[in-house]
Amino acid sequence: MSLCLVNDDTLKRDFEAAYHIHKSVQVTPWSFATFADSFRAPYYGVLAYEDGQVIGYAIMLEVLDEATLMDIAVAQSTRGKGVGKALLDLVIRTSCHHLMREIWLDVRESNHTAIGLYLSRGFEHIDIRKNYYTTATGKENALVMKHQCSPNAR
Repeated sequence: MSLCLVNDDTLKRDFEAAYHIHKSVQVTPWSFATFADSFRAPYYGVLAYEDGQVIGYAIMLEVLDEATLMDIAVAQSTRGKGVGKALLDLVIRTSCHHLMREIWLDVRESNHTAIGLYLSRGFEHIDIRKNYYTTATGKENALVMKHQCSPNAR
């Protein structure tokens, strides 16, 4: 597996492959235009590859000294192999290196795997957003989590 920060040389087919993953995990996915635009400043994105194929992505928003993990997903066929962990570790390092003080995220209350990963990487549970996510059967709460970048990581 390899990770790559998205740049001007990133191929459209790679964005399309990442968007396919996005659509497979979201009940109400973004449009392709919105998704692709989220890889441009003040956002940045990371793609994970295996054998030249996109298997995951992460999208970050950085404003002033706060970063937000907007979206992160891994292809169903490669889950449980450390791809999400590698993506998360890279965006934490990158945002802290960019002098972000904090990294924020929302996660579905039922996504215990992701919550465990975030906790293992130093995120703490801050709040609950009631009925934040749309599901196939209604609404679901989101946990708001925060990671504090240490001055040494910047």
